Amino acid sequence: MYYIDGQFYQLGYKQKISFFFISLIINSFGNGLSVASAMGSAPWTASAANLSNTTGWQISIFLAITAVSVALLNMWLAMRINWLRLLGNIFFGMAFSILVGVFANYFVSLGIRQLSWWWRIPLDLFGIWTIGVAISIYQRVNWILHPLDDLTNILRFDYFRGNASKAQMSNFAVAIGISIICLIISHQIVALGIGTVMSFLLQGRNIAWADRHIFKRLVHGDITGAS
Repeated sequence: MYYIDGQFYQLGYKQKISFFFISLIINSFGNGLSVASAMGSAPWTASAANLSNTTGWQISIFLAITAVSVALLNMWLAMRINWLRLLGNIFFGMAFSILVGVFANYFVSLGIRQLSWWWRIPLDLFGIWTIGVAISIYQRVNWILHPLDDLTNILRFDYFRGNASKAQMSNFAVAIGISIICLIISHQIVALGIGTVMSFLLQGRNIAWADRHIFKRLVHGDITGAS
């Protein structure tokens, strides 16, 4: 919904499509930059990387399993069956995965990994920040979401009374737990770093900040005053 002069207005399809692609590109950009910087990825990307490292399977397999499993979990938590929402979750996950690879390869080709760590850390943190901005945008549009971000939205408003930080940290806690289990099994851990820590501790607050400052008139569906 859009809030203008004290009135709420439904978004049209052109607006939904525009916001969707803006947020998809921003999110993919941020994830690609954090992957290329090698200073710590978002927790779920890190969990997939650790499962891949532990089993020897391709990381894409675990990203796909995660997307489908969480999409099904979302239907259960939302307590209603919505096949369009399920298909949208899966579509977003696939498009997102492709674009992250494109951005990551592009940034690697620019030589980001050859930079000193004191350059890569701010680049990584900037990438993490843009991820939060993107999540804020498409959660407010609430049209097509990545399954994991849809999960955060459900937890935030159905279980945590609108608290973005609690919802995001609960979501990430599972991913961190998976990486810890992989560490216990393989005695190795990958893709975790300062970016992962910042995602876990601050991404919820980042989303709440973006709710207030990025596209300020865009609000969460029928939920007033959520941000």
